Amino acid sequence: MKGDPKTLKALERLARIKADRELKKFAAFSLHVSAARARVEGFQTALLQAHQAASPLSLPEARAANAQAGRTARQLIQADAELARMLPRFEVARQQASRDFGRAEVLYALARRATKPG
Repeated sequence: MKGDPKTLKALERLARIKADRELKKFAAFSLHVSAARARVEGFQTALLQAHQAASPLSLPEARAANAQAGRTARQLIQADAELARMLPRFEVARQQASRDFGRAEVLYALARRATKPG
């Protein structure tokens, strides 16, 4: 593609600004997804530990442990559902950031090629 080097540089600057904005948005979203994954893993670990308790329990202790395991299981289901709702939007944000970054890189390469003599 041949084009005016100044125009290509201006387009590249605009694309770079948009790509930076999308990458920042994706990074923030990535932190939320990581936190949601950590919550899911934490509840899974707590539930696993509750089921692996080897010491014998008295009836009141068993009831309390069962109630706690039930709460943890409900929290795990809720956290897992929250993560499942986030993942499609996360993938869209990742694709958008990648596309915008690629667009900026292509415009940069075209602008460099247009300014080279020959």
